[in-house]
Amino acid sequence: MSRPPKTTWVRLKNHLQIGHGSGHGQGYRSLWELKRWNASPMSVQVLKPVPPFARSCHFFSRSEWLLAIVFSWLGAHVREQYPLWPWSHPHPLYGLNADRDAALPWSPGMMEICTKLGIDHGVFVGTRIPYIWTIDLALTIPWVGEESPGCCLVSVKPLESERYLYIDPLDRGPEKLEGERQYAQSLNIPYFVGDRSLFPGDLLGQLEWLADAAVIPVGHPWQDRVQRFLDRCGAELGNYPLVESSSRLQKDFGATRREADYLIQHCLWHQFIDCDLSRYIDMAACPKPGGRRLKVAMRELLVGGKA
Repeated sequence: MSRPPKTTWVRLKNHLQIGHGSGHGQGYRSLWELKRWNASPMSVQVLKPVPPFARSCHFFSRSEWLLAIVFSWLGAHVREQYPLWPWSHPHPLYGLNADRDAALPWSPGMMEICTKLGIDHGVFVGTRIPYIWTIDLALTIPWVGEESPGCCLVSVKPLESERYLYIDPLDRGPEKLEGERQYAQSLNIPYFVGDRSLFPGDLLGQLEWLADAAVIPVGHPWQDRVQRFLDRCGAELGNYPLVESSSRLQKDFGATRREADYLIQHCLWHQFIDCDLSRYIDMAACPKPGGRRLKVAMRELLVGGKA
């Protein structure tokens, strides 16, 4: 593992000027990216897009990636390694809707929050430059309102680890969680701590399988094919085994086997076929209903009843 370059004000300024830690949606760029020098021997790191965007996302653990996929399936827009700046700065939704920016509160910055908590904010190693804290996942929640979307911050931590079951005065992990919580509270943003153990294993694995088929590019011929398929057959797809629906795509709509399987995955991700993704999907059986209800319930939990 190579050593990271020493942080200087010039390096940090250049890093931020090219867009790290800013933007929304496709235009967001992670504050910290996966490099040879920050590879972890303790966790599986992931560099992949998260629907509906095509940009590469940088996840420093597999749990971060899996939770990002869950929130993406619910309809949230995910920003990973999101900065909690040391100095005063705008709300995470700032810049998304210029007409509402003035109404959004500002954060006092993590240095002031840490001072009030009586904890050390921290500096980059070997410097006096204030360290930039990050939250694992910042979620923009468009279904709350198109003009005024919601926001949520998520810290992905191994909840069963003893590190988070009691406070060790020599360990800053619990301090960091409290700092994040106070940051979210200062902006009146919901804050959650969780990991993949909170979700059924089948849900995570199946969403990971379906994610690659979540987005059909605009103008792609498959868009027309899946729309014609749903217009003609959508109402009855729950009555037939998934493999039969795939065969129908091939026989009646001219899809290849690969195309048909992809389009069935696309329909499952978007719940065009109501299928409970928390239960094992058997392609040879009729889909088990309940996926749409599950999605609504999980959305309500995320935003406090606003589905």
